[in-house]
Amino acid sequence: MLDTVKEQQRTNPPTDARALEDVVLQDHEGRPIRLGDVWGDRPAVLVFIRHYGCVFCRDQAVKLHRLRDDFESSGVRLVIIGHGTPAMAASFRRSQGVDIPVLVDPDRRVYEAVGAKLATLPELIGPRQILAGLRAAIGSRLRQGDIVVHQGRIIGNAAQLGGVLVVTPDGAVRYSHLAEDASDYPPAREVLAAARAVQASSKKSRTASTA
Repeated sequence: MLDTVKEQQRTNPPTDARALEDVVLQDHEGRPIRLGDVWGDRPAVLVFIRHYGCVFCRDQAVKLHRLRDDFESSGVRLVIIGHGTPAMAASFRRSQGVDIPVLVDPDRRVYEAVGAKLATLPELIGPRQILAGLRAAIGSRLRQGDIVVHQGRIIGNAAQLGGVLVVTPDGAVRYSHLAEDASDYPPAREVLAAARAVQASSKKSRTASTA
């Protein structure tokens, strides 16, 4: 049911995303989006989530949503990538109040290409994950005005773990964090800081090349 693997896998984050440039995914409205166009004119943050019912994915998406204006003002594009269908992605955005584009990779080809792994059963529902899930749910209830996150039904492949990549316009992956278990995702402000650093470095490179 959970599609878990028996042997623990290793993540294998890429250093170059150019092989993915011509991959076309659909967004939450069913429109085709070429991946290379996501980072073609400015750095992009690609956030791969497990499945749309995952409490950790919901918590991560809401926290990134709260910082979406900071990403935009820093000149960084922010997108979420899930699997399933555009309708599932659209429902996820509505239910969580997330105003971030969501692309869908139904066959999880891009997940495999970026080195994200499938989880073993203990990596999904071990004591650490259960405690972290409770903290996420309780924490969202304590923050006034926030969308309350909770564990929902499985919508997609529960064993698929996610991650975060920051890709520059030349296709280089300048930051990566691939999940080791269901609860493993980087703090939103850490991702923002990494994206800002990449953007600052890109501006310096462009300035130097035109000098």
